[in-house]
Amino acid sequence: MSYISPVLLLNNEGRLMAKGDNKGGEKYNMFKEFEGSRYSGMKIGASHKWYYDRGEWRERKVTPENWDIYYETTKNRAGKAPEGSGAPVGTEYNWLIVAHQRVSKLDANSYMTCLDGKKFKVAHKRAGKNRWNTKEKTQRKKVIQFLEQVIQNLKEADEDEQVPYTVGEVERIYGLEHKNKAELYEVAAERNIPNRSKMSRAELLDAITNTISQKKAEPTETKRTEQPDEKLTNKSKEALYDLAQKRRIKGRSQMKKKELVNALKERQKKTVL
Repeated sequence: MSYISPVLLLNNEGRLMAKGDNKGGEKYNMFKEFEGSRYSGMKIGASHKWYYDRGEWRERKVTPENWDIYYETTKNRAGKAPEGSGAPVGTEYNWLIVAHQRVSKLDANSYMTCLDGKKFKVAHKRAGKNRWNTKEKTQRKKVIQFLEQVIQNLKEADEDEQVPYTVGEVERIYGLEHKNKAELYEVAAERNIPNRSKMSRAELLDAITNTISQKKAEPTETKRTEQPDEKLTNKSKEALYDLAQKRRIKGRSQMKKKELVNALKERQKKTVL
C-alpha cells in the first residue's frame, strides 16, 4: 500500500556569503554571473549532501486530500565546508519547498518515504540582524511568482516528460539526478548495463535514463527479464522491500531483512532468463 501526496513546505535555514582567507572560501564568496545577474556562494550546478537527524513530522488532516504539516530537525553536512566559506552562525533563510512525497508502507508502523522536488529562496536574514532582507509583502509576491512558474512548467511539459510534482505511470527512480558516481554505478549494475566501469557520472546517468526509456517503449505484454541480484545481504531492508515489491513477492510487509533476502533468492532460482 502506498500513499502519494504533493507537499508545499516552508522552512527556515540558511547559507550566506562570508569572508574567507583560503582558496575554497574565495571561490565560494567571489561574485559569479547567471543569466545576466550577479550572485555569490556555491556555483550553479554544484550540489550538497546532508544527513538529517531523527526529526519530528507532525500532520493534521484537513480534507480527504489535504493535510497541514510541520517538520523540525537538525541537518548535518556529509562532508566539510571549505574553511572561511558559508554562512556565519545565526544566519537564516526562508525557503519555499515544492515537492512530491512518495510513501510506501513497510509494516504496521513503518513507511519508506522520499521527497523529490525543488526549493526556492524567498528571503534571508543576516547573522546579527533583526530584519529579513525583504518585507512580508515582497516575500508573498515571490512565493506567488515561484508557484506560477511551477504551474507554467507543468502546463508546458510534454505528456511523457517526468516532472518533480507527479508520480508517472512508468518506472521512476526518485533522486536519480542527485546520486553520486558510486551510487549511479550500483544502479547501473542492478540493470546489468555494459561497460559501466568505464563511464563517467554523466554517462552513467544517461545510460540509466535510457534503460528506463527503453523499458517504457516495450510492449506491455512483453515479459520482463529479471537479472540476478548480487550482494542482496549488503542492501538495506528498504531496498530489499522495493525489490520484493517489484517482483510481487507475497507477505513481504511482514518479512524481516533475512527473510526478504531468502525470498528474493528463491525468486531468482525460479526466474527463466
